[in-house]
Amino acid sequence: MRSAVDGLASTSASFLVASSPLQSTSAPPAFKPYTISPIKNGSRYSHLFDHTPQTAQETELMLALEESEGRDNSRKRSMVQMQASTVLAGMYSNRAQTQLQAAEERKRRKTAGNRRMGDGKAKYFSGDDFFRLCEEDEQKKKDEAVEKEKRQEDRETHAVRVAMWQEANDGIRARNAERRATFSTDVAAWEAEKTAAKATRRRPGWIKPKLAEYGIELLLPKPKKHVQDGEEDEEEDEEPQSGSDLAEE
Repeated sequence: MRSAVDGLASTSASFLVASSPLQSTSAPPAFKPYTISPIKNGSRYSHLFDHTPQTAQETELMLALEESEGRDNSRKRSMVQMQASTVLAGMYSNRAQTQLQAAEERKRRKTAGNRRMGDGKAKYFSGDDFFRLCEEDEQKKKDEAVEKEKRQEDRETHAVRVAMWQEANDGIRARNAERRATFSTDVAAWEAEKTAAKATRRRPGWIKPKLAEYGIELLLPKPKKHVQDGEEDEEEDEEPQSGSDLAEE
């Protein structure tokens, strides 16, 4: 056992037996699976088992062959299971290593951003210089917090404005639907009058209704976000009704 550990210490997998903590860049040795022939349902020596033993020795040999073949199949099943487990463990190890590297990178960036001097290298400065840097850093954090709070307030205000805009447009759509229904009814009545007038060779009693006369309203434009928010609307502004909606149908 000791010799195996010593031998492993001289390979690329030495980190497995080292006392230092594991690093995300340390990868375990790659596993190379071997081809295993499928396990047959029948015996490979069926032609021998079909033979009726004539002596006690032949009977013992046949039983020994059957037992040996059973052990061989059992070992083969165990080897298949071990290889499958090793492959799955390797897949898990690769995913865990990738996630660990990403976490370490995020931590490294966060730590680098908190350094007073930026690069982390040693520098000489007086107490006043260090105090000034601390004050500037604290003021920067306060300004960022205030700006973040303001952006949050702007988002909340914008959400309220969007809700009011949606409610107003829903009302416009409902009123327009009623007016369009009235318009359709009046047009149908005019068509009937036109047919009757044509049969009696006269002009219709009134002119054909026009949609523009029914007070169809245009939809309100969607409110824009505050300029300082620095974010673009994810949803496209709803286009107002075009002039064709007011044209005669």
